[in-house]
Amino acid sequence: MLTWTLLVLFLGLLYWLSRKPSSLPPGRWGLPIIGYIPLYTSDVRKIISDLREKYGDIFTWKVGSHVMVFFCDYELIKTTFNRPECQGRPSLFSFSLIRFHENAGILYAVGDVWVQGRRFALKHLKDFGMGKSSLEGAIQYEAQNLVGTFERTSGKPIEISWCLNVAVLNVIWKLVANIRYDTDDQEIIKFNTILRNNIDLVQGRLQILDAFPYLVKMLPRFVLDKVFKVKVVYDNMEKFKNLMLEIIETHVKTLDPNNPKDYIDAYLIQIQKERGNLSTMSKEDYFDLVITLDDFFGAGSETTSSTIRWLIALLATHPEIQTKMQKEIDEVVPRDTLPSLQDKDRLPYTEAVILEVMRYASFIPIGIMHATTEEIQVGKYRLPKNTAIFASARSCHRNQKYFERPEEFYPEHFLDKEGKVIMKKEGFLPFSLGRRQCLGESLARMELFIFATSLFQRFTASPPKGGSISLEPDCFQPLLSFIPPYEVVLTKRT
Repeated sequence: MLTWTLLVLFLGLLYWLSRKPSSLPPGRWGLPIIGYIPLYTSDVRKIISDLREKYGDIFTWKVGSHVMVFFCDYELIKTTFNRPECQGRPSLFSFSLIRFHENAGILYAVGDVWVQGRRFALKHLKDFGMGKSSLEGAIQYEAQNLVGTFERTSGKPIEISWCLNVAVLNVIWKLVANIRYDTDDQEIIKFNTILRNNIDLVQGRLQILDAFPYLVKMLPRFVLDKVFKVKVVYDNMEKFKNLMLEIIETHVKTLDPNNPKDYIDAYLIQIQKERGNLSTMSKEDYFDLVITLDDFFGAGSETTSSTIRWLIALLATHPEIQTKMQKEIDEVVPRDTLPSLQDKDRLPYTEAVILEVMRYASFIPIGIMHATTEEIQVGKYRLPKNTAIFASARSCHRNQKYFERPEEFYPEHFLDKEGKVIMKKEGFLPFSLGRRQCLGESLARMELFIFATSLFQRFTASPPKGGSISLEPDCFQPLLSFIPPYEVVLTKRT
């Protein structure tokens, strides 16, 4: 009897100690230790939609050790995510693992490391053409090669292969290392496989270790490696690091301080100014550069290539929109001329289609989580220090308050009454908002415009005969909205 009494008292105390603080927004708290893990679906997009419908535009969701607060209103996101106290990153095992447990790089870095790294990257990426016409030729070249690849399979059902990823990766390689790979180069295919493999693992099993971090210390090493693939992620990062160090060493040998040719050169020149002769540097001195390069490739490659896959699928399933876009391109760009950024102002409908693809797909549906660096007040709620906060882009993108037909693919969302493009649209945040807004936004917009116009100037996309293309994102990839693999027919236009 005493044992049962003690057990009941223990469980009651545990429940009392782990109860939801009244200062937090309403939401689902769940059980002690476990939190709220819905059993009715694994689709995070649906869970967030359901919680928003029940609790409103700001709500709490506790999973394991982490208290998460979601912001689903555009104005609320804009105000909150600009605050300096909201620029942290939560302590997650997956974030730490892909940084070798160091505070380095830009994407997941915090504090002064992030501030200085972001400032340096913005300045020097612009110097080497990000957002400027000086990089346009490289993007056009990749688009032209991609068109040539698709011409060889014109009229046949194909799955958009790694050639698209390689084309996008080559633009980043041009910026950071002045290197280019051929589409069928096995090295670049392996490189892309490493990037995608880590993305899949971080979105998959590693989330369990993020939610229940004490498992990392409790479980034997072989279980972490066999079940959660910790060693696979670590080995992938080692391969990436070694490749980057080889390229950096080549840059050290050929460096001309008066004529930097890429981002790595600019970084080496800065190190040389601060620490002296590069010949005395060790591999550890380049660690932050290696992690920054991983951030560039990780954030800038799959996002753009997947958005283009969404574009092709959406236009293949909406032939009337595709035809209207092609008609506009034909009226502005001669068929024997590559589309250029100079054509952008005369292609408003095409630009609206690209923006609508980003809205409809919402590739990063809940953004990359931030964390509060101190206690903050948001309206009538208080968020403690180290609260994980999310800007739910998809909630804004599917809100009728901002978009007339939120569940439809409707490019007119981004056109005003005169047919001009609405570039700063309320409720639209594919690159997030605030101080951690995607620093590669201008590059992504350049690539999407040139790749989209080049492909649909030359091809018409359609589903295979008797087939269809699913526009439902993969529910097992909760952090990124990948479109399921599909076959499409790209027919050369005559």
